[in-house]
Amino acid sequence: MKELFGHTATTSFSLWFENHLINYGEAHSNQSAKLYYIEDNRLPDGYFRYSSPHKQWVTEAGIGAGTVVPQYISGDGTKIFRGEQALGYFIDFQNGGVVVTGDSATDSLNLSGSYSVKDFNIYNTNETEESLVVETKFSNNSRFTVPESGISPYNMVTPAIFLNNEYIENAPFAFGGEDLTTLHFKAVVFAENMYQLDGVLSLFADTHKASFPKISFGDHPINEYGDLKNGNYLYKNVPIDVSEPLFSVNRVVTSKISENVRQTISPSLFVGFLDFEIIQPRYPRLY
Repeated sequence: MKELFGHTATTSFSLWFENHLINYGEAHSNQSAKLYYIEDNRLPDGYFRYSSPHKQWVTEAGIGAGTVVPQYISGDGTKIFRGEQALGYFIDFQNGGVVVTGDSATDSLNLSGSYSVKDFNIYNTNETEESLVVETKFSNNSRFTVPESGISPYNMVTPAIFLNNEYIENAPFAFGGEDLTTLHFKAVVFAENMYQLDGVLSLFADTHKASFPKISFGDHPINEYGDLKNGNYLYKNVPIDVSEPLFSVNRVVTSKISENVRQTISPSLFVGFLDFEIIQPRYPRLY
């Protein structure tokens, strides 16, 4: 299937949301940690995963308060850069670690790295808020207590924010076939404490009337390995589609679950919701 409006809208909203959270909310912390070997049956032979105690790592340098996007890892005190033939690797920002390859790659390397970790993992999902809150069980990857082990890949962990493009609606807007397209995005926030939760809700409540550009699905900076496609990423430098107007945040509503409900679900998590109404005038029937 070719890329359609829904794909582009989700990509554009997700990249804007993450940049706004990390940049204006400074929602990250800088870490240096040992990387631990984690068995990963999804990898080809000769590939070895080493994970940090945190996921996800920040991909965008130069935003927030001095974010650290790793350019190398350390092995027995020696810097190892990408592209070294004997011990090559790619960085899996989504799962918080590296996958090493090459003739010298084994499961017993002494590796470490420095990186920025997001205060909240960010996931795109099609789960409803009821399913996320009531039915789904997540592992906790606390930002306040650091385990002496690597975190397993692939599983979704908290603290986290889940983004869902719930539905799209077109309504007549102007003569000539122009519609006003309205998108409803839901963000479900799982925080470790009330300070975190209030911070996220307040930050995005103030985005009322903010705008962000259309970014193609193919211009998403992360590849299938969780690494940066071009080795570096800045949101402001991503190619944008100027053929259509900007997306605009027409309305934002914040809410929380009650304390009684929180205690019955997971007393260690504080849960809140952001409902975004995003609008864009466009010609949906123009091919």
